Amino acid sequence: MFDVIVIGAGHNGLVAASVLAKAGLKTLVLERSDRVGGCARTTELAPGFRCPTLAHAAAIDPAIVRALALERHGLRIIRPEADVCAPPLDGRPLTLWHDPTRASAEIRSWSAKDAEQYPTFLDSFARISGVLRGVLGSAPPSIDDPTAGDLIELLKTGRQFRALGKADAYRLIRWMPMAVADLAAEWFESEPLRATLAAGGVLGSFLGPWSAGSAAVLLLLGAGEGQPIANSWFAKGGTGAVADALAAAAREAGVEIRTGADVTQIDVGADGGATGVTLASGEHITARAVASNLDPKRTLLGLVDPIHLAPELVRRVQNIRAHGALAKVNYAVSSLPTFTGVSDTAALSGRIRLARDIDAIERAFDAAKYGGFAEAPWIELTIPSLTDTFLSPAGRHVVSAYVQYAPYHLRGTTWDAERDRLGDAATRTIARYAPGFESSIVAREVITPLDLERTYGLTGGHIFHGELALDQLFVTRPLLGFARYATPVRNLYMCGSGAHPGTGLDARAGALSAKEIIKSLRK
Repeated sequence: MFDVIVIGAGHNGLVAASVLAKAGLKTLVLERSDRVGGCARTTELAPGFRCPTLAHAAAIDPAIVRALALERHGLRIIRPEADVCAPPLDGRPLTLWHDPTRASAEIRSWSAKDAEQYPTFLDSFARISGVLRGVLGSAPPSIDDPTAGDLIELLKTGRQFRALGKADAYRLIRWMPMAVADLAAEWFESEPLRATLAAGGVLGSFLGPWSAGSAAVLLLLGAGEGQPIANSWFAKGGTGAVADALAAAAREAGVEIRTGADVTQIDVGADGGATGVTLASGEHITARAVASNLDPKRTLLGLVDPIHLAPELVRRVQNIRAHGALAKVNYAVSSLPTFTGVSDTAALSGRIRLARDIDAIERAFDAAKYGGFAEAPWIELTIPSLTDTFLSPAGRHVVSAYVQYAPYHLRGTTWDAERDRLGDAATRTIARYAPGFESSIVAREVITPLDLERTYGLTGGHIFHGELALDQLFVTRPLLGFARYATPVRNLYMCGSGAHPGTGLDARAGALSAKEIIKSLRK
């Protein structure tokens, strides 16, 4: 018998398991696929070409990196010179270098006013991020029965908020419900800078840049690094190397990891508490507690017998918004893409965002609202082989592209029928900015929102396990009354991105949930 069974060997599940094992709990991780990592994986597209399969960047909390000694377990973090490059269809590109002084000099060719504003904006964003990191890095308070610890954390957050000063405190309050397009327009006048910034508020979300609340996505995803553009980093060997380091740390802590172990049911005893799991093979494994790294819908509606859940609770879980909007297209190419106007290859070392202006992103979203996808989607791509030669043969490259908007629910057709058309639309869009790109393609992989659900277990194809919306954050993530990682089933916990804070590949949810489980089992 185990103390805790963790379902799913994604980054949050592995971190949760490591924290539990370090606390002396006998912990088992069960993963249905043949490898660990979840969305953090690297696959071979063609002989010699290795590309990040899903996420092309990670943002594991620095405290977790240190606590698990991930660098000792092989993690090598790459921080490129450029945060983002926005190539033009014609004319000159905009490159935001990681060095703010260098970035401001680049912006000056577009607008002297924006060049002056940019460092001020970064400083303000960094200060606001400090407050948000405090919120994201602690468990939400109990609404019904707040503890002394809850009150202390709230007081800490209150002091951090007051320390911001009036200007930044006012900005934080105003920015959270704003459209990210309005936020960008308040600070900057040049359209390339506005569009490049605003794109960070829609990534992975069913929101357009003019949607209310999209600014909150920019703030939340950028809070970890305190930077609105480079809100995560790359890993040598691709994001699969992050998973490998996490798995090595977990095993060192004493965690048992089983792959090819498909959990089909969470077993619940007569007293209403989770007692273990049942695998597709029929094997029953018992434990004092179960932690699910799967999304809330898949966990509570797919693995728990509905007899153990109140009808009203089932309805609330069904209403969690998780409508995926992101597809992934991976390429192996015979040569480095040549983007119009970009002469310094270092400019391509970070993210490359393809959008003429904010309205072009909004038009792509318009198509998704009505069950289609635009022929000119918004794309963020990276060329990880530029900074990591391990990923491709000499002189050749891999290209990792996020493609929005690709709605999970298509009108009048299916993703199996539309897969190639989406891939073609993405390829044509990239080729408009990088002439000749099409002829350089050696291999292509198109991963649709349906694939994200069917192959990788993301209900609705949503990469965050549920929309990062103001009504699905903090004490309401995943549901009001169940925000502290516990569920209506006693001894069953959530440890994935569907729980607080839900901000992607940072692993905070895994670490925070483990702490709550430890407290519960030691009572």
